Amino acid sequence: MKTIDLGGRSPAQLQGLLSQLVVPRPIAMISTTGPAGVNVAPFSYFMPVCGLPPTVAVTIGTVREATPEPKDTWVNLEATGEFVINLTTTAMADHIETVAREYPAGVDEAELVGWTTRPSEVVAAPSVAESPAHMECRVLESIDRGDPTSCFSGVHIVLAEVVNIRVSEELLAEGSETRIDPTRVAAVGRMGFPYFVAATGDAVFEQERVAYADLVDSAG
Repeated sequence: MKTIDLGGRSPAQLQGLLSQLVVPRPIAMISTTGPAGVNVAPFSYFMPVCGLPPTVAVTIGTVREATPEPKDTWVNLEATGEFVINLTTTAMADHIETVAREYPAGVDEAELVGWTTRPSEVVAAPSVAESPAHMECRVLESIDRGDPTSCFSGVHIVLAEVVNIRVSEELLAEGSETRIDPTRVAAVGRMGFPYFVAATGDAVFEQERVAYADLVDSAG
């Protein structure tokens, strides 16, 4: 085993280590609307938090990498408090890095790559039609951490309530109107730069979960 000395490393190097080891990460393709119009961008520092209220967390950098301006997604969240997490699938994989670019404010990334936006049911932010699942969200709170002037340190940790979910019938488990079949999702996960992983085929496997009490009963 090799011990990696974290001292003296730059914020970019430290974040790189985390991004290479905390893998694979689901990709939230976030769509927002705000003062400059519609924005679509991928965020892989993203996770579910709890079921009641249904809550998710997304980490958004305080500034762009190339300029000291705030990210468009954050500007829109501050203005509206709403966004949509569109499930990122293999059908969308070719354009993940394209929409991740730091375009000038006002550029509609969805239009740029040929994706279609459509009205959401509860929030003002649009959904991406090419995604088979949409989680409409409202911001609950934001927690700031790190150096706000550094793109590899400063972050807004956004906690948001999922107020509405829409899914394609193709993702539903057979005979169910609410349960998702994981083998049908074809989600894309983020690995260390520049790699991704597709949760399809042999990459998806299952294991039975046996409660400890059941294990003890069967042994006795």
